[in-house]
Amino acid sequence: MERMRSADSPSHLRSQIRDEVMGLWALDAHEHLHFPDQHAEHANDCFYLTNHYLNADLVSAGMPEETMHRLVDPSVPLDLRWMAFEPFWEVCRTTGYGQAVERAVRDLYGLPGLTASTYQELSLRVAETAGEVSWYEQVLKRNGRFIASLMDVGSTRGDRRYFLPVMRVDRFIVAGKPSEFADAVTNGPSDGRDAPANMAAYLKALDDLLGAYQSEGMIALKCGLAYRRSLRFETVDRATASSLYDQALRGGLSPSDAGPLQDFLFHEVCDRASALHLPYQVHTGLQAGNWGADIAITNPAFLTNTLKAHPGTTFDLFHGGYPYGGELASLAKNFPNAYINACWLAIISPTVLRRCLHEWLDTVPHSKIQAFGGDYRMPELAYAHGQMAREAVADVLADRVEAGWIAEADASALANRLLRDNGLKLFAIDDEFVKSATAPIG
Repeated sequence: MERMRSADSPSHLRSQIRDEVMGLWALDAHEHLHFPDQHAEHANDCFYLTNHYLNADLVSAGMPEETMHRLVDPSVPLDLRWMAFEPFWEVCRTTGYGQAVERAVRDLYGLPGLTASTYQELSLRVAETAGEVSWYEQVLKRNGRFIASLMDVGSTRGDRRYFLPVMRVDRFIVAGKPSEFADAVTNGPSDGRDAPANMAAYLKALDDLLGAYQSEGMIALKCGLAYRRSLRFETVDRATASSLYDQALRGGLSPSDAGPLQDFLFHEVCDRASALHLPYQVHTGLQAGNWGADIAITNPAFLTNTLKAHPGTTFDLFHGGYPYGGELASLAKNFPNAYINACWLAIISPTVLRRCLHEWLDTVPHSKIQAFGGDYRMPELAYAHGQMAREAVADVLADRVEAGWIAEADASALANRLLRDNGLKLFAIDDEFVKSATAPIG
């Protein structure tokens, strides 16, 4: 891509940078997207577009949870659902989650926003796209310009033109009784009689499972344990862990005993990520939802001992650590194996993403920063999130050029690295794949 030419004025400079950044092909570094068959099931009306993160803002604003769930119940007349939704939407449409919905409505459905005068027409337009593979091509490729999306959906399925699988093994780590041990390594319900007989067998089953995932296209591992426990994983010796495993096989573990077994198993997964040359993506910071949130346990700084214990494992640390962006910067600055992934952050707060990008570019080698991952179920909202993240990147780079901190000619290279090249290198995605994934169909 051409270097950016000299600008005649600050406003010209900013528009040049923004135009280039908006046109880049980007790697979408984290998603939970519906596949087309699931899209066909869910894309019924306008409330399809509100049925993810915005739900938490609606509840935070005072909407009863029962009302929130009824918004996607097609047996309830659309007009009645709108009446329940509208007063809460009015106070939530300005949040990052609300902005993403509005962006999708404007850009993809050709309407001025989600309002009392548009929701019925929007519902018709949403339903027209349900399950259409051509809609995915339009939204993710032609509009979104995503090379591919890294998918955390518990499966390796999906068209590789759009989706690259990332697999969790959290069940392996938190299992605490025979049926859970068996489920964790077979991906199926079990009564526990086929649970691995000892720790050695359990770890061998994990190796087999990871090998199968990798042969099916897995390009990274994912840890979401911050939703249920602290990110501080202590060092536990194998003899102690083996004894706890044997105890669990005989009838389960107390909460005080479950923690050390989880600690040991987490470190075993870290070792295997290194051996398989796979990054380990780790949720840090904010948790989705409402009443279950507890950010006291999600500070990325709790991973300090893990980073030290596994210098050969690459950790892709999620969500910009929000609200612990400074702590995450410290980790990425100090530890060669700690990388920043800003997935989710542009819709949590576009303002915070801008602030963090400035801080991270000051403190961390920019080869270690990924600026975007949609983290949505809906491809339409992933698109909108991508636009919001690109705008943040463009604004930050323009700020830095205007301040004299970087040369104008450097902005293009930085944009490519933050949105594309850093992720391609981290996940070992080759040029041939990029060429194929971005080639027009037909």
